[in-house]
Amino acid sequence: MNEGNREVKFKNAFQKSENKTYMTENIPFIQVIKVPIVADLVLSPTVLYDENGTSICFETEDEQFGRITIQKMDGIRICRGEIPPYHDPRENWEDFEVGTWVYRVENSTWLMERYQYEKKHYGQSYEWGNSVEEMLTDYTHYYFFFHDEFVEVIAKGFWWEKAEQNLLGKPLSMSHPFLKLQIDFTEELNINDARFYIKINPKSHQELLEDVRFCHQTILEVWVKIKGEYFQEGTLKIKENKAVVFSYYQPRFGKEIIIKKGIADLADLENVLLSKP
Repeated sequence: MNEGNREVKFKNAFQKSENKTYMTENIPFIQVIKVPIVADLVLSPTVLYDENGTSICFETEDEQFGRITIQKMDGIRICRGEIPPYHDPRENWEDFEVGTWVYRVENSTWLMERYQYEKKHYGQSYEWGNSVEEMLTDYTHYYFFFHDEFVEVIAKGFWWEKAEQNLLGKPLSMSHPFLKLQIDFTEELNINDARFYIKINPKSHQELLEDVRFCHQTILEVWVKIKGEYFQEGTLKIKENKAVVFSYYQPRFGKEIIIKKGIADLADLENVLLSKP
């Protein structure tokens, strides 16, 4: 699709949607999430939901291939239609930036419905002792806009990939944040007669802070050695909540432990491991 046709398409879509009347301040509305790849606005995506996770595969505007993978999906729905079903607060169609197709839905009624469902049915046994209230703090209603359809997801985050070959059914790329770190141990900690082996993400703090806008990022992994074999004990990660970055420790089993604002380090991890029974 050339830029002229693309501009006309969005102008028409905006003019149709701006005629709507919004009667309440709590009406759901969309906010742009800028991602480094742009989906083709004519071709339809392929959505996969199976034991390997949830992904949206598509062709990009520059005739390559993209994939969105979803972190901790709670709900997904796919609808046909060219007009966004949510209020767009941009006042003029000229404000639309070409290449934006991923959005966050604020004041989401669907997210509240899912929270009420989880609280009612799983409130006392939610996610290995974690609090169901994380549905209101850690989960987001995402809206992915294509040509004649849109995909909506409630999840903790998403990650994007781009390649020259179709990514449908292909393994995640080596540096994908959903994978374990593909590196050797670089540090050891001896705590209370236990030895922990550490893998540290080679990404810089700046890279991690940029990437956490999309999904949780691993700072380091903690492993133990039992009878000659290595087992992962936990992971030190960062997440973003209302534009604030928090570090937390996620043991293999059990609830996450919030450590501090910003990026934690080995000393912070050592304090967490010392406090464990």
